[in-house]
Formats: sequence, C-alpha cells, structure tokens
Amino acid sequence: MSEKPQTSNQTSTKKILLSFEYRDTRMGGFDDTILISFRSGKLITSRLHTSRSGHHGTRQYALLPAKYLMYTVRRSNLGNTYISVKIIEVNENGETKILQEWQLYEGKRQKMQLTQLPRNIAEILMANKDELPLFYYVDQQPE
Repeated sequence: MSEKPQTSNQTSTKKILLSFEYRDTRMGGFDDTILISFRSGKLITSRLHTSRSGHHGTRQYALLPAKYLMYTVRRSNLGNTYISVKIIEVNENGETKILQEWQLYEGKRQKMQLTQLPRNIAEILMANKDELPLFYYVDQQPE
C-alpha cells in the first residue's frame, strides 16, 4: 500500500526580493533605505551586500505582499541631506507602488516636523529611532 502525498489547497505566497542602493563614503556621503513593518512596527530584516571596501553595495529585503513604511536617506559628501518617508505597497507580482510620501529633510534644512506626520507613522519612527540612520536630522526642534 503506497501513501499519496498530501496536497494543500492553500496557495503559498512567494517572497519578493527588493534591492536598494547603499553607500557610505566615510567622507560624509551616505545612502540607505530601511523598511519597517506596519503590522509589527519593527524594522524588516535585510541583507547588506557591500563591495570589498564596504563603501558601496546593495541592501536586500525578502518581503511578502503588504504595505511597508520606507525610510530613505541620502547625504552628499558636502552634507546636503535628503530624508523621506513613504508608505509603499508591494503586490504579488513584485511591483511596488508609493501610496504616500513625506519629505522630512532637504538640503540643509528640515522641511517637516515629526508632529506633522500621521500619528501612527511618527510613533513607528520614534520607536525605531536608534536604528534609523541620520534620524537626528529630523528628531530636532526648528530653530
């Protein structure tokens, strides 16, 4: 008597791989993208692949289709800094759609206070502030 393999009627959701540029020139220049789960409010685990020097690379995320909070920072060697927060949606086909976006810091000045963001987004950012690069640029009072 042979047993038949069990089949499941559930469809397994395949993880989608998203990659973002990473750069740390050690002379001021810096680029990074951090994804945060809306459901848990925690940072999504990523893999950072860098060149031998460690100055350039790619940050990769393996994601399920869902909505995520994306925290993106860019700083030139001269110190011009750009920090944005986006709500993105990743679908089953791996397509990413930006649902909302806020510019927090641009060039040499703060564009938006954390208190101007929707409360749930500001709370998620504050809960993870120690792990978000260059967060001190946006976690300050206006002059």
